[in-house]
Amino acid sequence: MQGSPADTAWTERPRSVGLIDAQYLRAAKFKVIGDKALDLLDFSERIVPRYHWRFRTYYFDAPPYRPRNNPTADQSKKFDEKEAELKAISRLDRFIVRKGYCKITNRKGRALDHGGALGNVSIIEQKMVDVLLATEMTRIAWSKEALHISLVAGDSDYVAAVQAARTAGAIVRLYYFRGGDTSFGDRLFDEVDERVDLGEVLTAIRDKKPDHRRHAHPSSAKAA
Repeated sequence: MQGSPADTAWTERPRSVGLIDAQYLRAAKFKVIGDKALDLLDFSERIVPRYHWRFRTYYFDAPPYRPRNNPTADQSKKFDEKEAELKAISRLDRFIVRKGYCKITNRKGRALDHGGALGNVSIIEQKMVDVLLATEMTRIAWSKEALHISLVAGDSDYVAAVQAARTAGAIVRLYYFRGGDTSFGDRLFDEVDERVDLGEVLTAIRDKKPDHRRHAHPSSAKAA
């Protein structure tokens, strides 16, 4: 007699992958958990559907801005600390880190977004992270690496990649968050197959509620 899905070897279960926009996850985590570190391995297992196998998790982030010429001691310190953190994350079981970069962009605006005359305002922005995530999502779906994708993100710039993944036959589940200035694009929300409140997952972690869907696993490096 055939056993239940829970009795099936992990590698024989349906493959799922997680795609995590680290900046989005950090913003949501801060509103629910605060400054406390998040166990990324535990989190990545919790966003995998019941009875699926977490084949791989892709983590998209960027080290802080550090000018090529004459960086300050503080800039170098923060850059090196982030590089060490991302290296630790890349060593988690079946994690792959994709790194963008940060650059300074000058725009017309008001300092601190309030009164005063318009002038040049320097803004540090992440670059290439969204392109890397969109490219990876499309590749995963069309290569059949996995047919279920858990997406932790909120930017509607990912809509085209979601459409491509669904055309390839993948199911895309969005983990969204709404709170304060952290939200999600309506177009992205409308385009995916499934939607889960990221706040509920983070609250369960904060309250130390066990994930009864799967066996316990060793804890791991913590970040985010």
